[in-house]
Parts: sequence; structure tokens; C-alpha cells
Amino acid sequence: MSDGLYLVFSKPPASISPADYDRWYADHIRENIAAPGFVAGRRFTPQPTGVGANPDAGFSHLAVYETAAPLPELSAGLNRRIDDGTVVLPEWFGEISFGSWYCKPIEDRIEATEI
Repeated sequence: MSDGLYLVFSKPPASISPADYDRWYADHIRENIAAPGFVAGRRFTPQPTGVGANPDAGFSHLAVYETAAPLPELSAGLNRRIDDGTVVLPEWFGEISFGSWYCKPIEDRIEATEI
């Protein structure tokens, strides 16, 4: 059971094709979950729906990470992997638009079979 979720919305730089970004992120999510405190990861294409959705944010990609550590530990583990050269970010990485949230559960998980 995961301790929390880390949601990372992103939009690739205009200089990178959606297909190239997708190929890079398929590898990158695996690099990230190798860091301590990550349990699993999965990628999505966000589709704004309902009142309050903001399609103007322009995010085309969502990575959802299940975590077993608080955000400072997750960040430290990711940074160590970058600093030691285990993870090498592409030169265009700084051009990616990001929006991220760390989500700590406030109640136990409820499954459909429980209701």
C-alpha cells in the first residue's frame, strides 16, 4: 500500500515532438521509481472535464507516482541519482512546463468491493 501520491503534470517544449517526449518519459518514469521511496508509477494523458477544469494550463502529460516516503525524501533520492550521473536529463529538460502536487492520504483506501 502506498503512503501517498506524487502527481506531475507536464507539457513538453515546443522543440520536442510529442512522440519523442513520450519515448523519453517512458524511460524517465522508470528512472524515477528506482529512487528510494517510490513504489510505482504510471503515465496518463490528462483530459479536462467538469466545472473548474483548466484546459488552458496546456498540460499534455501526467505521471502518477505511488510513494512510501514524504516529499523531502523523494526529492533527495531523485537529486542524488541526478548528481551521481545515474539519471541524465536531456538538454531541453529545463524547457518543460511542470505542475506537481504531493498528495498525502487523509483516510484509508476504500475499494469498490467494500461498499
